[in-house]
Amino acid sequence: MRILLLSVIRSYWFLIPPKKRNKCLFKKSCSHYVFEITKEDGLLKGLKALRYRFKHCRPGYYIINSEEGKFLISARNHVFEAYKINDNILNYD
Repeated sequence: MRILLLSVIRSYWFLIPPKKRNKCLFKKSCSHYVFEITKEDGLLKGLKALRYRFKHCRPGYYIINSEEGKFLISARNHVFEAYKINDNILNYD
């Protein structure tokens, strides 16, 4: 089953050109993150990573500028620090 998930992700990379893919909120794209977790830790952790990213990488987020730096608050109210967030998202304002 692990091989099936890895194959689906590889097929996605092959069939969908980068310009046509949705832009990810995170520095490491969702597909690369899930691929890496699945390859290193197995199917169960890969599916958990996929679920986590699917929940949090959605519209409805907002950026907070504070004295401690920039933070992204996801639509599900989870806080992410700037080092995890795609630079295009952070520098949009």
